[in-house]
Amino acid sequence: MPKGMNLRSEPYGSDLASPRPGYDVESYCASHGLDYVARLGPLSRERFVAYGDWYVENLVPDVLDYTVTDVTPVDGGFRVAFAEAESVLARRVIVATGVRPYASLPAQLQGLPSDLVSHTIDHHDLSRFQGRRVAVVGIGQSALETAALLHEEGASVTMVGRGPSIYWITPNPAHMSRLAQIRVPPSKLCEGWKCTFWNTPELYRWLPLDKKMYYTGKVLGPAGAWWLKDRVEGKVDVLVSHRVRIAAPHASGVRLSLDGPRQDVLDVDHVIAGTGFRMNLAKLPFLPEELRARIYTVNGYPVVSRVGESTVPSLYFVGAPSAFSLGPSLRFIAGTHNVAAKLAKSLARDAGASRARVEPQSALAVQG
Repeated sequence: MPKGMNLRSEPYGSDLASPRPGYDVESYCASHGLDYVARLGPLSRERFVAYGDWYVENLVPDVLDYTVTDVTPVDGGFRVAFAEAESVLARRVIVATGVRPYASLPAQLQGLPSDLVSHTIDHHDLSRFQGRRVAVVGIGQSALETAALLHEEGASVTMVGRGPSIYWITPNPAHMSRLAQIRVPPSKLCEGWKCTFWNTPELYRWLPLDKKMYYTGKVLGPAGAWWLKDRVEGKVDVLVSHRVRIAAPHASGVRLSLDGPRQDVLDVDHVIAGTGFRMNLAKLPFLPEELRARIYTVNGYPVVSRVGESTVPSLYFVGAPSAFSLGPSLRFIAGTHNVAAKLAKSLARDAGASRARVEPQSALAVQG
């Protein structure tokens, strides 16, 4: 994430699941003498990272920062190899790599050099684009906030989006009347009764396959946070209902040929794709092909049980990859509350049942 970027979720919706109370963002702020307002947003990248470091230090201080190179099934579990250390045996492996491996570029932008085309996830400092012309493809949160930051760094920015308009998330009930707050109760995921179903894996997992395929792509899709609207409208040129047809090097930059009502050609110095992520387990290099072949997937998503276990026994996926099976809430920080406790209890039960044959590692979590 670039410097100056904020989380779309407000502080009350950015709490990591914890085995006991006292490890939410509010507790972190209180323990460090920082101001905390649950519902006025936004939460800065810097504060959230500091909160995450504090969470790790207090709850899981023994995390090893090793690069996993291979996960191989063996009798009784898996052999996990590392670039920096000896391999270990584990009865279970939990893949928690986040979305970074799945960053998706539209086909029209693929094959161009990185000095001309990049993804929003590639950037930590946007100041290098000062005085340059930049096209941002997409009109979701990452695209919108990248465009706002680029403008504030002095770049000339044009957004290109397929949708007919930008969908702005409305302020949460703290900004509404008391009657509205009663009618639209708060949720860590988002506001209102409509979120209950998407935020309840126990219900969602029973949907028919075709419904899951539809909702995985449609629910809680591209949108902009309410606090970002004033930083975009009137400051960034937005071409809605436009598609990139062809992207090709031109002079020292990129020429985008567009299909749309307002413009057919756009010349810029650089293109940043805010085009999200497309699930594909082949992008995890530590999973060998023969192991991936045993993982049943739908549209690239591994099909998992209510605790995240895939069709390969003892191999689990949590976070965004489990969204198809357990609902779109799993793509968000708030979704950690919906599976973490169930997974931990399941692992604890299994460990108790097989304590007599404990391997060197009972469970290994592979993080991004």
